Amino acid sequence: MCLGIQVNKDKIGNLIVLLAGRLKPLYHTKLIKLLYLIDEEAVKDGGIPITWLDYKAWQYGPVAPETYFIQEEPNIFDSYIEKSKKADGTIIKPKVSFDDSEFSDYDLEIIERVITKFGHMTSKDLVKLTHKEGTLWDIAKKENHINFDASNTTSDYSLDFTRIISYDKLKLSNYKGAKETMMFRAQIEKC
Repeated sequence: MCLGIQVNKDKIGNLIVLLAGRLKPLYHTKLIKLLYLIDEEAVKDGGIPITWLDYKAWQYGPVAPETYFIQEEPNIFDSYIEKSKKADGTIIKPKVSFDDSEFSDYDLEIIERVITKFGHMTSKDLVKLTHKEGTLWDIAKKENHINFDASNTTSDYSLDFTRIISYDKLKLSNYKGAKETMMFRAQIEKC
């Protein structure tokens, strides 16, 4: 289980509720891409992702496996969402009202920025966007010599957000410090 799910399950669940309530209909693939773009935007802006999900280089990635598998029953976000399977994909709908208590004003500003910038785009558009030359997905795919085909659609290679802030010592320090805090919280919450 990734660090984000260990420590931020409620925050991630509520973020999914917010997106599903605002962007109707919200297809599963679009949700996965928007979660990634929210974290990428947060890292670019201040060095710290909002969810701490572990995004992998998959054929239609970046994908956090825990969010991919929400289309199955049961899943870790069942108390937050319901799913409706359609011929053209799975639609995610909120089951509860959005609870903003897990989010700072800054988090909500980043989320709003991503919704404004990318919320109108289709799932296919977002896949193309996250697969562009030079993106973290593209870098991971090339550096790890990943060749996707019908029999190989996933990989275990994580995308490294520190690569997009490596030039900025403050943001890199923010990321490392926040990650240490999250790892500490994960250890405490195990007890």
